[in-house]
Amino acid sequence: MMLQNVQIRDGEYTKTIYSLIKEQRYSEAVQILNHIIESYSSSRAALSLLAYCYFYMQDFVNAANCYEHLTIIFPEIEDYRLYYAQALYQACLYEEAMKVTHQIEAPEYAGHITKLQAAIKYGEEDLPGAKSLVDQCPTDDPDTEVNHGCLLYKEGRYEEACQKFSSALQVAGYQPHLSYNIALCHYRLKHFAPALKHIADIIERGIREHPELSVGMTTEGIEVRSVGNTLTLHETALIEAFNLKAAIEYQLKNCFDEHGNETN
Repeated sequence: MMLQNVQIRDGEYTKTIYSLIKEQRYSEAVQILNHIIESYSSSRAALSLLAYCYFYMQDFVNAANCYEHLTIIFPEIEDYRLYYAQALYQACLYEEAMKVTHQIEAPEYAGHITKLQAAIKYGEEDLPGAKSLVDQCPTDDPDTEVNHGCLLYKEGRYEEACQKFSSALQVAGYQPHLSYNIALCHYRLKHFAPALKHIADIIERGIREHPELSVGMTTEGIEVRSVGNTLTLHETALIEAFNLKAAIEYQLKNCFDEHGNETN
């Protein structure tokens, strides 16, 4: 939908934008919000909604730019500084993200900051630095267990990592990326059957819980709206699951010849 084709009267912007966001039509909301910001460059509502849309579109650089603007206009609001750091981290701008975390001093953000700094160190491949920060996190926090699992995985200790991810899954409940991490550990251990079981669960839940993604639908002769590279798609772990399934099927194909006999 092009902006010039949107007929919006005064007073209807808010309703229209929130409707677009609810329907996950983020790119259309972005067009309208950018149009508003051209006239009201310091609009807190427009900038925060624009940042939110960019983040959910996984356009983290533009999200970071919006949050940076908000930190300048509203320096007293620490939330924006935290969101700014998170967006920079997601954009893999690790050095910049770490600098912003050091600017957040409010004690109520300490736990969030430690987790984010650990993630930044992990992204930088500084595993000792990441482990040092993870060790400062509460032991009863499922995220701590997950982070320890990620560190163990990086060290090639797949069985121990799998145990950490499984433990976190029991405490936190089903999460697609946790299930994927377990499947990946099984894959590394060449335990293909349990890996495929977790993958099948991810795909089945993704199809059931997010019909808007049109995964598994027959689309011949039907125009299906592209979901793009949205955060919703990322959160389902569907892309990772399908890629890992293909890798396992390739491995299994190479393990057996055309007669079903195991090869060396």
